This record gives sequence, C-alpha cells and structure tokens, in this order.
Amino acid sequence: MARFLSAEWFAQLERGAGDVPAGQPLGGQAHEPVPPPGLVVEIAVADGPEGELRYELVVEGGMAKVRAGGTTQRQPQVRLVSDYATISGIASGRLSAPDALAAGRAKLSGDMAALFALAGDLAGLDLLPSALRAATTF
Repeated sequence: MARFLSAEWFAQLERGAGDVPAGQPLGGQAHEPVPPPGLVVEIAVADGPEGELRYELVVEGGMAKVRAGGTTQRQPQVRLVSDYATISGIASGRLSAPDALAAGRAKLSGDMAALFALAGDLAGLDLLPSALRAATTF
C-alpha cells in the first residue's frame, strides 16, 4: 500500500491506479468540457510524514488532475494551506473541503474569482480513483 502523498502514491495516481484515468471530467460529462482558461491550485501540506509538501490541482480542458508539486508549468492562481491530518481526511472522504475551510482547518488565498468560476464543477468532485483510495495508507 502506498502512503498518502508519497512519491509512490503520486506515481500510482499518475497511472490512474488501474480503474479510471488520472484526470476526472468536470461537470459529470466528459463531452462537455469546461472552457479555458483553467485553474492551478497549489496545496501546501504541513506536518506530513516527510515534512512540508506541496502538490497541485490542475483544471484544464474540462478535466481535473492532481499532480506532484512543481510539475505544472503555470503559476498557481489559488493556494490551499492545511495540515496533513486535514488533507488526508479530505482525500480519504472522512472530511469535506468546505467543512475544513469553515472550521478553520484549511485556508485559501489567491484569485478567488478564478476558483469560484469553477466552484460548481469542482463541488463534490472525487479526484482519487477508488482503487487508489483503497490501496492508500492515510
């Protein structure tokens, strides 16, 4: 089992973990893409097993992907900062991102207009393939 946010975990995510592609269609329809310009959200995680870590949520061409930090050529428009326990709770499905934000366990900064423009498409989107979630140690 891969540990959440480890190099092995990101490699499995990139491969799609065997049951769905690494990118998830937005809006529930792969044939109805969200128009550009897209969005890059940097997620900064404190207190992880290997210290602070950054990764990215990239929304382009109607698809959303999670990528290891520094792999996207664009600057992030939005930054989400939280601790490892909160981020792993969100990724495992035990906690929602809106609940983490409302409780002050996560903080957003940057271009909120860019984020809100895609909020309807991102709401409830599960970025982790079920096989990867099942094979992840949180």
